[in-house]
Amino acid sequence: MPIREFTFTVDLPGSGTRLDRALRAHFPWRSREHFQGMIDRGDVTVNGAARKASLRLREGDLVAVAIAVPADAPEKESAEGLVVLHEDDALVAIDKPSGVVAHPTGRIRHGTLINRLHARYRRTDAAGAPSAASGAGPAEKDVVPRLAHRLDKDTSGVVLVVKDRKLDAAVTRAFFRREVEKTYLALVVGDPATDGGLIDRPIGPAPDAQTLLEMTVRDDGQPSRTRWRVLERFGRFAFLELSPLTGRTHQLRVHLRSIGHPIVADHLYGDPRPVHLSACRPGVSAQDDVVVLDRLALHAHRLVLAHPVTGRPLSIVSPLPGDLVRTLAALREASAAASAGGAREARRAPRVRRAGGAS
Repeated sequence: MPIREFTFTVDLPGSGTRLDRALRAHFPWRSREHFQGMIDRGDVTVNGAARKASLRLREGDLVAVAIAVPADAPEKESAEGLVVLHEDDALVAIDKPSGVVAHPTGRIRHGTLINRLHARYRRTDAAGAPSAASGAGPAEKDVVPRLAHRLDKDTSGVVLVVKDRKLDAAVTRAFFRREVEKTYLALVVGDPATDGGLIDRPIGPAPDAQTLLEMTVRDDGQPSRTRWRVLERFGRFAFLELSPLTGRTHQLRVHLRSIGHPIVADHLYGDPRPVHLSACRPGVSAQDDVVVLDRLALHAHRLVLAHPVTGRPLSIVSPLPGDLVRTLAALREASAAASAGGAREARRAPRVRRAGGAS
């Protein structure tokens, strides 16, 4: 495969960081062990010379990385499809659609969310931005967008992106300390016995799982807590609001399965089959029975945090996407029809005379 060189200049917050750790921070879709191998092979240089993985970088160091790129890779990634919910000099919030991968991984190397963000926002001196010394005007501030957190491929909703690398540590710390309030919406299978509660069950890797990412509730897992409440009931399904109080892999999906109400169309923790109109609205003919939802029914609806610059509360909301809106509309229509039918039957039922002649 052809080799493409990627470069970055070490800024003050990155000064003192080990070379292998700095590479992992700039290219988070590759492991630290992967970069240690690249350093050993001489695929990484600092100021034009090969160095050891343990090298402590200094402000102003130029790091160059030679990465093999598939021959069919696009010359320039596209920013097409990015929907911006909020933007300022420090942060961007993106409305991620279901089906979009956050970072390049495995066979998916292009068109990911971070690729699109780099195509729109990335700007560094190494990439040709004017510097003060060039006489071309004031230097532009480097922008290397980084995801503050992740959503699963099939989950839609708010993703927070840090534009200013000097603020990255502060935002990461806010997520780590659970100072960021996250609210999800989900359509689940079944009718919960209560209107809400707290799921407090540890989560860890699932034994004999088909994928390394599959998790399960287990006694020796990491502490995991999810608060939930019912917003609407539809008999076969229920619409829930979810608030994760910890941030484990697949936490919401695992916790909901553990209480007997897996998320609709969950290929890993429930029934992967898409939802047809007939499942929402009984009596639909085979000719009119279309798929209304063919992806995980989980949506990251709201994110609330203190802005890392102003300190003021920042609330970012992603509207419910069209496929979930249509599914809920069909369920509500069927529920309303069933209620109306029940009321008519009640009016038709003969009255039972009570003792004493009162009716």
